[in-house]
Amino acid sequence: MAFAYVNPLSALWQRRGLSNLLMPEGFDAFAAPQPETAARPPVRGAAGGTSTAYTGRQGARPAPSGQAGPSGQAGQAGQAARTPHRSAAQSSQGTARTAPAGVAPRAESAAPETTSDSRLWKPLPPHVWPAPWRQQLEKTRPGLILWTYWNLGLDLSDPQAEGRLERRGFLQKLLQDLAHPAGTHTFWPAGLPAAPEDRMPDQEEGLVPHADAFWSGASRLGARGVVVMGSAAVKALGLPPGLRPLQQTRYKGHMVWVLWDVDYMQREDQRYASMLAFLRQALRQVAR
Repeated sequence: MAFAYVNPLSALWQRRGLSNLLMPEGFDAFAAPQPETAARPPVRGAAGGTSTAYTGRQGARPAPSGQAGPSGQAGQAGQAARTPHRSAAQSSQGTARTAPAGVAPRAESAAPETTSDSRLWKPLPPHVWPAPWRQQLEKTRPGLILWTYWNLGLDLSDPQAEGRLERRGFLQKLLQDLAHPAGTHTFWPAGLPAAPEDRMPDQEEGLVPHADAFWSGASRLGARGVVVMGSAAVKALGLPPGLRPLQQTRYKGHMVWVLWDVDYMQREDQRYASMLAFLRQALRQVAR
């Protein structure tokens, strides 16, 4: 037998004058149930015997044996101290079991801005951007909401790009349905054709992403949020790969909303209504 200091969980008994309990050897009434934690080794007493004296805090001295409470009270106090731990554990397990299956978490909790690179990232000054990005910045007007998709670089640089007119018509309809004030929206590419002097001899013509130039440009254009359309643009901008359409996150100081690609949305009319409702709700505060 040994004395154990009564911790605050037994405040009910302390108010009645109980300060220490007489416990069986090896029994800790106030320790949280942790099956994976190894049991504490017995403490060898001064007389050569073993004891299990545990203190709730440093410097707590065991009371003389004459001050120990009755064994009946000890059992009741131990049961009272153990019950809250079991109830909390059972409640937590029950919650995990009853969580709806197949429900996608909110994007802000699934893909928050947690990487140190994102928190410490600072916009790059334009003079260190590749030449095509500096030139495009001069042509782009500021806006509260910045839109991008992978083929936007082709649409901006090549008037004869395949599908350009169809994409332009779709986006014009979408912005009209949102009915935001003029000057709210702007377009900034996720990739641009490489400058001729930067292109390798065997490099095929096409778009080259530059995530730092993109996010630096978004900050310079005064964007509060960024709408990214399509997985190709998500990848090019270095966004978390788990993001899916109609999800949102915060990245490099901007709210980011993910949609389906423009070319896909032109073929899937049934998704247009859900996309429009999502944008109206998400952009409500930003577009003011």
